[in-house]
Amino acid sequence: MTLFRVVLIFAVLVCSPACLAKPGFSVLFVNPSLAGEPFWGKVQKITEEACKQLGVNIDVIYGDGNRHIQLAELKKYLDYRASPDYVILMLYPGGAEQTLTMLDNYGIKFITLEQTITGMEKEEIGFPKQRFEHWLGEIYFDNYQAGFDLAKSLHDRVKANGYKGNVNGLAINGHYGSESDKRNQGAADYFKSAGVKLQQTVHASWSKEQAYTKTKRLFKRYPNTQLIWSASDLMAMGAQTAIRQLNKEGSKVAIGGFDWLSDSLSLIQQGHLSASVGGHFMMGGWALVSIFDYHHGNKYWLNNSQITFELSSITQDNIDEYIWISNNPDWSRIDYKQFSILDKKLTQYDFSPKYLKQSKTQSVILE
Repeated sequence: MTLFRVVLIFAVLVCSPACLAKPGFSVLFVNPSLAGEPFWGKVQKITEEACKQLGVNIDVIYGDGNRHIQLAELKKYLDYRASPDYVILMLYPGGAEQTLTMLDNYGIKFITLEQTITGMEKEEIGFPKQRFEHWLGEIYFDNYQAGFDLAKSLHDRVKANGYKGNVNGLAINGHYGSESDKRNQGAADYFKSAGVKLQQTVHASWSKEQAYTKTKRLFKRYPNTQLIWSASDLMAMGAQTAIRQLNKEGSKVAIGGFDWLSDSLSLIQQGHLSASVGGHFMMGGWALVSIFDYHHGNKYWLNNSQITFELSSITQDNIDEYIWISNNPDWSRIDYKQFSILDKKLTQYDFSPKYLKQSKTQSVILE
């Protein structure tokens, strides 16, 4: 073999795509809740599975449901561990500026989940890449539309049950805050447009127990109630337990919430709950896909500051397509690489819970 051919082969190998590909990188996922909490535990598992498929190293820390603890745990990690290349986290109201400043000072690029900061605090931190240059962007869903869609699903169930009179409803909100208030406003606007009388709205602090207690009191005051809108599945389950114990016909009271919790999906399948709006537990995985693309040269986060998506409603009409995610689901059944736009001509991401539908011929539909 001539020297020229040897040099040529060496040059081809050096310049091949495999050799030019960037090595694996690291991500820190900040779970804002307690280890084992159903919803955020699901977000974490999906993010970890996406990392596994895409060859990304991941570490996890917990905020224990408290902004002070989350900030302290993040500071401890950054002070004493090797700095990650990227961070995925949810900001707690009251601690956003400190968190963003710390990450920016370390020069770590990060993505935030959900839009949790409003008012004066939002004005202080601004938008991604304004005050904090390493803040790549936000991934969040439309809480208003989700609240509207749940209200419609519950109203549709009342009509499907054959009820012909004026429909009366109750609403169980979470806490006094932007997330729950936007959901509740969406519901209120739907009820008004559809002629549903919203008799009363109460707050139950995302607690199943509080929702149970308050539903019992509310039904003594409003016995002619056909639907109960709830800002979470846990509170919806509390309301459902109260209705059952009051010896009401549960099938005639349409009850629903948010989050697609495993128990709530099972209750929908059994006909004890009417609807659950969700799919947002995928947002950590979607954030990871977008980071993977960015790390390998995609310009989406250079030209954009947000990714938004709509949630989907699971009802008794489509529960069979989604029930696979209720019992110990295998999140590796989802091909996270197919959501990437790295090697495609697309300029926008198409993230939607509709891709979690089970097909008779496929593990998961990826249209």
